[in-house]
Amino acid sequence: MGKEDFKKLLLALIFIATSLGIAIDIYVNSIERGIWEGLSIFKYFTLQSNALVMIFAFIELFNLRGLANNRYFRRSLTPVTSYIMLTGITFMIILAPTSTVTGLHKVASDLLHYLVPPLMFFYWIIFEERELKYKYVLSWILYPFFFMFWGLFLAIIKEDYLYPFFDINKFGYGIIPYLLAMTLATAFIGIFLVFVRKRFTGSRIS
Repeated sequence: MGKEDFKKLLLALIFIATSLGIAIDIYVNSIERGIWEGLSIFKYFTLQSNALVMIFAFIELFNLRGLANNRYFRRSLTPVTSYIMLTGITFMIILAPTSTVTGLHKVASDLLHYLVPPLMFFYWIIFEERELKYKYVLSWILYPFFFMFWGLFLAIIKEDYLYPFFDINKFGYGIIPYLLAMTLATAFIGIFLVFVRKRFTGSRIS
């Protein structure tokens, strides 16, 4: 199997895993309260980051209207990889120990948290071709940073706690260290990816 064929196979696996996980999650959450409740799961970082991965894999696989060759699209691989890594790491460290999901919900959770992040990281290791610089990390963390404000807004206005660490009734001002830790975690993941790229793979395309 050539490198290009392996690339397509890996992208197909990533696309199928994200699509299936997202579809199952929507279905499970739609059973009792309808499709709008099912679609509301996209307010979570897990679903957003997996959707970004799914879109990336789809564009890379099918190159619709030459989008895969667009220079701005080429720059998206590392930040998208950092977001899905944050999803997996956060779940394993903070959320998994208290998770009680079962059945199809657990299948979706396992796909989105345990399968997609390592698959995407593996793809990144092999196929990232850009020269990465540490200063890029500042732009990569903007999305997770604004997501923290989005979560805080929902917590304050609607008492809708996307994740346990947004529970202001329970933690009060104690949520601030959590949010700062999440932002720093995103930065550290980005720094790690730049370090790995520079240290172990060199640079091929700027």
